Amino acid sequence: MSELQLLVEPAAAVSAERVDQLTGGLADDLRSVRGLRVAYAQSPATTHGKSQQAWELGMLAVGGLFSAATMRTIALIAVAYADRIKARSVRLRRGDRELVITGATKVDDALVAQLVALLADPPPPAGPGALPPAGTSGGAAAGG
Repeated sequence: MSELQLLVEPAAAVSAERVDQLTGGLADDLRSVRGLRVAYAQSPATTHGKSQQAWELGMLAVGGLFSAATMRTIALIAVAYADRIKARSVRLRRGDRELVITGATKVDDALVAQLVALLADPPPPAGPGALPPAGTSGGAAAGG
């Protein structure tokens, strides 16, 4: 089963509490999709506190079985959410690869194909002189 991380990036500087509220709203929207597990992402604590884990601000971990229909729905939710809260973007990450979605992103077959590629097993390491993956158009950008 695959897991995807979604990171809410507000357009303006806001408090940590507000980022948490915005992230909670996106989590609620994603929980409406049957078959998805949505939780706050965790990362190793960077302070010397008692907890071994700390919440990653603005980040959700989404797992489940990702069909093409589910991926299209995730994209629609992310685009609508970014537009509704006027976020700079919602980043979808898996490992060191990511897809950036904004309110202006067009949800079409190309975007769904980019999500499929994002969730696909990572390609084997590139040899010397290999080119990085090409960028994308239509308001979304893939990285990696």
